[in-house]
Amino acid sequence: MSLDYVLDRPVSQRAAQAILDEIPYAVMMGVLAEANPGTHEPLRFVMHASELHMGNPTLPAMHGGALSGFMELASAVHILSYMETAKYPKLIDFSIDYLRAARLLTVYAVCELMREGRNLTAVQVKAWQEDPAKPVAIGRAQFLCSNR
Repeated sequence: MSLDYVLDRPVSQRAAQAILDEIPYAVMMGVLAEANPGTHEPLRFVMHASELHMGNPTLPAMHGGALSGFMELASAVHILSYMETAKYPKLIDFSIDYLRAARLLTVYAVCELMREGRNLTAVQVKAWQEDPAKPVAIGRAQFLCSNR
């Protein structure tokens, strides 16, 4: 299968994990998509900690680049999972607020579509580790999307 094959399918038949499986960066980082039980968010993204994500071995803490890459990828796959776009969205801007140190533990993320325009789509993403009420980072992404 290829990413183009997955994106040619109707949105109702696209699985976020199938999209992630076709993105080499997602496979390398170990990013997964799963149902988000007991919440109004139907999808959450998971990245289990590994030595690859190590930033500060003294704490040990996750590297900020690994965390931001995970969050950016989650927001793009969220768009592909819910919007009628046949191409991977082009990132225009991504800003992130690091709220606390992300330990070298599993990190979760959920996304919210903030605005879907003709060409521009805005997504907010929240990442946490053990408690969703204590996020480690919040990001905002702007993508150029072809909705046709």
